[in-house]
Amino acid sequence: MIVYRYFCGLALVLLSIHSQAQRVVPLQEATTLALQNNAALRLSSDRIALAEAKFRQVKEKALPQVGSSLQVSRLSVLSPFELSMGGPEPAFALHPSSFWATIGVVSASKEIFTGFAEKSAHQSAELLTEATRLDAEKDRKEIEYGVVASYCNIYKIMKSSQILDENMKLLDRKEQEVQNMLREGVLTSNELLKIQLQKSNLELSKVDVANAQKTALFNLATLLGLSEEIAIDTTLALDKQVSGKAMELIEQAQTTRPELRANAVRIKVAENALIQTKSMLYPHVDASAMYVYLNPNKNVIPASHTFLQAVNLGISVKYSISSLYASKGRIQEAKLSVIQAEHGNQVQQEQIKNEVFGLYTASETALEKVHVSRKALAQADRSYQLTDSKFRNGLLLSSDLLEAQSLLLQSQLNLLSSRVDAQLTYYKLQKALGNPIH
Repeated sequence: MIVYRYFCGLALVLLSIHSQAQRVVPLQEATTLALQNNAALRLSSDRIALAEAKFRQVKEKALPQVGSSLQVSRLSVLSPFELSMGGPEPAFALHPSSFWATIGVVSASKEIFTGFAEKSAHQSAELLTEATRLDAEKDRKEIEYGVVASYCNIYKIMKSSQILDENMKLLDRKEQEVQNMLREGVLTSNELLKIQLQKSNLELSKVDVANAQKTALFNLATLLGLSEEIAIDTTLALDKQVSGKAMELIEQAQTTRPELRANAVRIKVAENALIQTKSMLYPHVDASAMYVYLNPNKNVIPASHTFLQAVNLGISVKYSISSLYASKGRIQEAKLSVIQAEHGNQVQQEQIKNEVFGLYTASETALEKVHVSRKALAQADRSYQLTDSKFRNGLLLSSDLLEAQSLLLQSQLNLLSSRVDAQLTYYKLQKALGNPIH
């Protein structure tokens, strides 16, 4: 007796430790964890950082180009050289000789008109960064829906397990009743075997459900980036319904879906690419400034004023005449890229319209199924109560009772399935609308 109590106490302690090890993760926390730990989102963040770096490169490329050089050379003058500044005496003269010379140059240049190419390149880089952010937003919503769908699926499995447990208890009571009736000679042993067979079938179903629940919880923990055993909140509300008409929701999706917003951005990028391509048809204007320091001495700072300084300021205009006949193919390609981006956006708009309308219809159908399932459950429960009463009075066999019990079980599972499916359809519609999923 003492040993028995010891093992019972040990079993309770182990069960308590196991239950404490399981972390209950509410739906909102599960979504947050998935967004924090998901590898795909980290990759999206890397894409955003890369796009921002490219945008920074475009801005840096638009800055003036500044350079400097310092050169020390040994020069040999083979013929006299004089530099006159208008006076009677030369300002600078070199006689045939060999000497050291120090030459320093500081220059700055900036293309002040590029045929609008610089402005369009700046806008394109900024728009591509925005498009990358919108793609990341789409990935976030996909992950959010994946967590919600997994969570609802686990909820459905756990509630199914509870329904099976309740029906198992019901069969246990019926088995006891049949055994009593068997001893009284009211029923035969065959009726008892039918109930026991039904119990065995339920046991097999419970094993399948338990395995499915274990696998689903492990997959959810992996999705959330957790290595510990987790459990879900079984008080999940299944009462959210869609509000609004189909056409109103379709119009909403046209403005909120991140894919369509990204498409609009990419159309602008293609238009800017066309502007950049057409820039070769315009003249390009450069402004430059240069300071030159010439010292006929190897010392950078001479002892006396024996060096020459010069400043060069200039504007140059360049125009490629060949662009008039050699750029038509590139311009045509850029125009077709704009048209292709617009057509791709139109195709996706049509797909989203069909998706939203289909999910709206599916949501209405799912709610109707919930209503019908509730009605069917009430009917199945009433049928079971009547069949059970007749069975107790010896008017029906156990096969009739088991059939009524099977219909009751199926009705309970159907109602659970229809409620969960209705909520999943609601969440999927929210994703299709571009709304937050929670």
